[in-house]
Amino acid sequence: MPHLQFVTLDVFTSSPFTGNPLVIIFLSDDSNPSQEQKQNIAREFNLSETLFIHDSKDKKRRIDIFTTECEIPFAGHPTIGAATWCLQHSTKQVDHEVDTLITKSGEIPISLSSKGDGKVSARVAHNVRIHGSAFPNSELLRLHPSLGPYVKDAKSTFPIFSIVNGMSQVHVELPSLSAMEAVTTAAGGEILYGDKCMYLDEGWRNGLVILYFYVRDVADPQSGKKVIRTRAILGNLEDPATGSAASGLASYLSLMEGRAGEYQYDIVQGVEMGRRSEIGIGVTVNGETKIETVELKGSAVKVSEGSIVLPE
Repeated sequence: MPHLQFVTLDVFTSSPFTGNPLVIIFLSDDSNPSQEQKQNIAREFNLSETLFIHDSKDKKRRIDIFTTECEIPFAGHPTIGAATWCLQHSTKQVDHEVDTLITKSGEIPISLSSKGDGKVSARVAHNVRIHGSAFPNSELLRLHPSLGPYVKDAKSTFPIFSIVNGMSQVHVELPSLSAMEAVTTAAGGEILYGDKCMYLDEGWRNGLVILYFYVRDVADPQSGKKVIRTRAILGNLEDPATGSAASGLASYLSLMEGRAGEYQYDIVQGVEMGRRSEIGIGVTVNGETKIETVELKGSAVKVSEGSIVLPE
């Protein structure tokens, strides 16, 4: 039976068994599975995302990103994983020359960090939107009643932001790390599907909506920096590192500054679940106070490799 080669990486970390796990499946002209076969492989690995890299001899690599349920146009940790594999971990010299990843959301330029810190950068595709409706406090507490002592104002609402159409987040700023620790998975494991979320603007009701909790200006003893601490919840799952949501949060906070400039954010996620992840984001706002660039930064470490049977 035909087999496909794979590796696993832990992304947004330089330490194995932290960060966000990712499977990379390598494809060639002789091994090009169907969409159904790719989906079956993603379900078999049962990680938040499985990445397929198509082989090529030029400086671009086409990638496909699958959750256990469907293909998605963009996700942060697969993008950083693919960039790190090509530019650092691959044994093929031709991969080290790659400068662009081709995703369903568009082309993403990638590069090694000029700081020599082992990180890669990916200039992610974006089509940002602050939705006209906000997420009400009553809905937040229905899904996360444990936050009742920390989010008491019944009139509070929380912004809903999309980094691209189909990748949306509710940004919930919390007052302290104690409040962050009180976050649980959603009551009943309820998932906010975009097509059923009436808080999203018309024409944007697709994909998934993540509840993204954050605390600003946290002194991080490991890095010695002031960071934003985050947690990402989707139903009954918590994600240790969510590059798309982090990109969305950084973009939203930059727009809220109300002026042109370059903004840098250090985001630490996954601490509460024992999988610390370090996510860097750079955002440029132009003179029209619109997002010009979003640059996602991080590292990844190889954990395992092997082969998997190609599903029939």
